[in-house]
Amino acid sequence: MKVFASFALIVAILAVALGYCDGGALTLLRMELIFWLQRPYTGPEIVVEIIGVDLNNRANRFLDRWSRPDTFVTIEHGQTERHITQVEGNTYQPRFLWKTKMRFYETMGMRFLVSDANVLRGDDVVGRAFIDSDRIADMMRTGEPGLLSLGENIGIMKIVVTLPPSDLKEKGALPFTSKVKRLDMP
Repeated sequence: MKVFASFALIVAILAVALGYCDGGALTLLRMELIFWLQRPYTGPEIVVEIIGVDLNNRANRFLDRWSRPDTFVTIEHGQTERHITQVEGNTYQPRFLWKTKMRFYETMGMRFLVSDANVLRGDDVVGRAFIDSDRIADMMRTGEPGLLSLGENIGIMKIVVTLPPSDLKEKGALPFTSKVKRLDMP
């Protein structure tokens, strides 16, 4: 596979040098090769659960003119991890009960962005929160939920960060599939 990647890169460099394509094609080819040749992630993983958000009614009353905000949360951890919750509509106290398993970069914190979903114009940012890697490690160790401020007098967000269950870490088939008997067997 490495031989193919080297050959493809040499062909792309020659194509640019001889004037058959521009430098943008070389950048595109490099990005594709990086995507297809990278190894699967085998590092630590975490489970992030967003319980809900409590927004201050008075501070957020101008997000939607004729109704209450339709909020969703975006999580960013590392350079490429980005997860978005579902939209909870028409409330100042959305309860997401949303969970995701994601890579855990031990030296990086997590960014949370609470936004108001709009159909006709761009989404409005309601608030932002950040937790550092030390607080993430404490939450994983104790299992306690964390309350994050979204900004002064804007609201708070409740999250839980835990390690994934052991049955999600196993390779191959899920453990419960081996315990299920076929219907035609006695």
